[in-house]
Amino acid sequence: MIKNNFDFYSTSNLKSYDLNSTMRYQLGLLDSLDAFTRKHCENVANLTSKICEELKLGKNFTIYCTMCAYLHDLGKLFIPPAILQKQGSLTDEEYNIIKTHTTLRV
Repeated sequence: MIKNNFDFYSTSNLKSYDLNSTMRYQLGLLDSLDAFTRKHCENVANLTSKICEELKLGKNFTIYCTMCAYLHDLGKLFIPPAILQKQGSLTDEEYNIIKTHTTLRV
């Protein structure tokens, strides 16, 4: 069972590892995301890391999976802020735009 007392990882902790410059750049872009998405990415990365640790998948694989979890929503950088931060329901057109974030990359 995964413990409930999570130590939230931060991008600065991941940057201390020997990452290539592209990964460093992409991790830094998280600061450009809105607060909700940034926190969501942190939470997904934290849970991913804890699952990898619980499954004893090894340090390097855990770091790799954690970085991927942090970066999974970076495509939202290409979504207009007005759509990302909209209060209330999205129109069909806005929803179709936001769905494209999964195929966009830095």
